[in-house]
Amino acid sequence: MPRAVVALVHGIAEHSGRYGFLAGRANERGVGVVSLDLRGHGRSPGERSWVERFDNYLLDVDALLAKAHELAAGRPVFLMGHSMGGAIALRWLAQRRQPVAGLILSSAALRIGGDVPRLLVALAPLLSRWLPHLRGQRIDPAVISRDAAAVAAYVADPLVSLQAPPARTGAELLRVMAANHAAAAGLAVPVYLFHGDADRLTDPVGSREIFDLWGGSDRTLRLWPGSRHETLNDLEREAVAAELLDWVLARCLSPVGE
Repeated sequence: MPRAVVALVHGIAEHSGRYGFLAGRANERGVGVVSLDLRGHGRSPGERSWVERFDNYLLDVDALLAKAHELAAGRPVFLMGHSMGGAIALRWLAQRRQPVAGLILSSAALRIGGDVPRLLVALAPLLSRWLPHLRGQRIDPAVISRDAAAVAAYVADPLVSLQAPPARTGAELLRVMAANHAAAAGLAVPVYLFHGDADRLTDPVGSREIFDLWGGSDRTLRLWPGSRHETLNDLEREAVAAELLDWVLARCLSPVGE
């Protein structure tokens, strides 16, 4: 029986299978990890990275958490989101107001990073309305990690979409970023935010802002010097996973095996 279960929401254009490293380290310490492929991602159907309304993703999180609670059998369940998945997880918490043991935000999409074209950001509402399926400039995969092997695995993964996201998805994400900032002060569950300070896809300033705005006193911010967007696939991945799991286990009271 796991001491806790982490329900993980992956980022845009990727899929749940990319979190095997974290799942393995978590299992070694008695923590379960459960995930799924969001609509339009991985093995799930739909246009790649497309969402009509951002809150449609919340239905996917509903299903994910139902499974997590089933597997946890009364033990603590933590909600975790990476990148866009972090925006989804925070939005879910603000909208559903259902209890979780804690929220974990990994390089969360809370503020757009420097590698996202500013003109595209400015035009996002218009493009979403008139050309919702238009895809803009692709992001260089090298921004995810300093580890060349991790980048090569990402590029070679047939379940990863290397296309730029559709205009509608981008505009919906920007809209929810603003809503998440407005909601943070009203949320009080324990929160753990971690981010690479060299991330150019999602600005680590966004994690700092949510940390400062957070309504609860149990809040932790960890910035990893030199790490890029995927700290769990970067050079300090072992330390990143260890500190994350330390935080989870510190909030679990039951010993292993009960």
